[in-house]
Amino acid sequence: MEGSLPSPSAGERSRSALQGNRAGQVQAWLAGAVYNGSRGVAVALVAALLFSINHEVFARYLFNSPTVWVTEYSTYFVVAITFVGAAFAVSRDSHIRVTLWLDHLPADRRRRAELAGAWLALLAVVLIAWKAAEFVHGEYLAGTRDFGLLATPMWVPQSAVAVGYFTLLLALALEACRLAGTTAPARRWAGGAAIALCTAALFAHSFGTLPGGLSAHQGVWLAVAALCVASAAWCGLADTARLLAFAALPVGGYYLSAQAPLGWQAAVLVGTMLYLLFAGVRVAFVLSLLGVLGILFWMPSPSLRVLAERSWSAVHTFELSAIPMFVLMGALLVKSDASGEMFGAMRALFGRVRGAFAFASIGAAGVFAAVSGSSLATAATLGRVAGPEMVDQGYDNRLAYGVLAAGGTLGIMIPPSIAMIVYGSLAGVPVTNLFMAGVLPGLLLMALFAVVVCAWIVLRPQDAPAARSYTLTEKWRSLRGVVPFLLLMAAVLGTLYLGIATPTEAGAVGAVAALVLCALRGKLGRRMLVEALEETALVTSFLLLIAVGASQMSYVMDYLSMPAQLVDYIKGLQLSSGVLLVCIVLAYLVLGMFIEPISMVLMTLPVMMPLVHAVGWDPLWFGIVLVLLVELGLITAPVGMILFVLEGVAEGRARLKDISIGAAPFVLVMLFAVAVFYWFPAVVTWLPGVMSSA
Repeated sequence: MEGSLPSPSAGERSRSALQGNRAGQVQAWLAGAVYNGSRGVAVALVAALLFSINHEVFARYLFNSPTVWVTEYSTYFVVAITFVGAAFAVSRDSHIRVTLWLDHLPADRRRRAELAGAWLALLAVVLIAWKAAEFVHGEYLAGTRDFGLLATPMWVPQSAVAVGYFTLLLALALEACRLAGTTAPARRWAGGAAIALCTAALFAHSFGTLPGGLSAHQGVWLAVAALCVASAAWCGLADTARLLAFAALPVGGYYLSAQAPLGWQAAVLVGTMLYLLFAGVRVAFVLSLLGVLGILFWMPSPSLRVLAERSWSAVHTFELSAIPMFVLMGALLVKSDASGEMFGAMRALFGRVRGAFAFASIGAAGVFAAVSGSSLATAATLGRVAGPEMVDQGYDNRLAYGVLAAGGTLGIMIPPSIAMIVYGSLAGVPVTNLFMAGVLPGLLLMALFAVVVCAWIVLRPQDAPAARSYTLTEKWRSLRGVVPFLLLMAAVLGTLYLGIATPTEAGAVGAVAALVLCALRGKLGRRMLVEALEETALVTSFLLLIAVGASQMSYVMDYLSMPAQLVDYIKGLQLSSGVLLVCIVLAYLVLGMFIEPISMVLMTLPVMMPLVHAVGWDPLWFGIVLVLLVELGLITAPVGMILFVLEGVAEGRARLKDISIGAAPFVLVMLFAVAVFYWFPAVVTWLPGVMSSA
């Protein structure tokens, strides 16, 4: 046809395909290098942490020869796991995000929403990586050393922060390219070159090799321009315009409120947080973005370097090394498959009592919680073991999975508890006291759950058929299923309260005991061990990266005195402590419907702790109340994590709606438990007081 473009020759098409293949091969190679490098290093660090802590415990207790390096090095390992493992978590899509809105979008619109979130996360990470490199280089030039006996040059362990952010930058850029779906080689290269040149320029400034230097605002404009170019190359101008429109609301809010009263700024901060969370941006990056925006628009002399300093200080704490160890112990325990025998022992114990399987599930959940420290692990394990058996025996789906949802919450109330470790490390409350404070409340919750089952059976006896009776010999033999858990409890809590291990070290001892259990049951293999270490690295990284983001956000809040102003405002209202607690419960109930529980704790503690101290509440008592409110979030629709876990392991036996309805009565008794803790605080504080005076 006249005027039409000439069709490309076979040679031109061949060259284009070859270039496209090369671009795809480079992208695939880079993605594999980031994934395998981050994964391999993080897994090795978890193994090194396990070895070092147990080495300290055994050397100190058996040979009276404590080390001088374990505490310091273990802390460095935790920092490295957090940041080096972050790219691995992105590649696995393990970072926590709120998917309530995303889940209702068509596939293409969801992809675009996730892509917008990836670009915003990438912007925050580029800026923090820039300042992390500058921070580490500054420490190197200053010759700063650790105050410990080893006098380690600080730039060495701090390099893990800069390296981690750099690999995280690569992982997010690769994710954005993948979500964009562009296949044109020229556009792939152009977008990658824009990000690479921007990163090189920022890092050159960090190391003092860029002439003239860059101010904070200039660096931000450079990063924004580079990402816009990359977005235009990979996604097209239309999607780039949508991205800018999406980002305009939070940026505009911060810009317009720069000179506004503090109340308006607090409203903008909370509104921006909810806006980004519901848009599907990952929680850790939402918090970091709030810190970036607050520093740029609300501070008289913006200094983004504080974000890098906060990244280091937020996780440079030995107490946090307990988190990966308890996660590892729970992962190994799940893979040992010992839970089936333990549930069988509980089932035999209740015999032919109507609802025996439901009561056995509560008892098994309590025993499992006493060694796992994770509600999700408790729910997933019992959901696989007890759920199918109850449904096959004729139990109503709502009762069967409702009681499993409630039992799963015990994982973070009955010690050991990851939530208590997080709270104790941030609130300055001894973890040992928190563990003891959780015992009686945990037993009370088990009793209340049993009352709900009894009431359910009275009202609807057809929902829980009677079971068969067991002989005394059968009951005695079935108790063998409880023995491994008793030994693990002895390993964790025994070494803790006998003074053999600290709360931080007890998790590592428990992990070794879980390894032994797996070996005795013939479950310990190379693949299983690597999978458990991978799971530990993933969970540790995304949890502590949320803690980093919360620390970065709280810097802005502290600078503007938001928590102090909130305390003064609430004091002015002259609310009674009971009314104030009701308000806090309602706030956490609403947050728990949408936000992952540990994220919720990390996000709200900077505000809650000044309020707790101002009201005069015992931080120990409030820690248990907070854990209970977090438990409520785990089984409260629409995004209760345990509800989704149980739906996943139910394999079609129960729908999310049925599980949510079944969990509702247990939510009510948990709210009643909050009232009991308020009216009778000794339920929480009595046992720690007895143990302290003993």
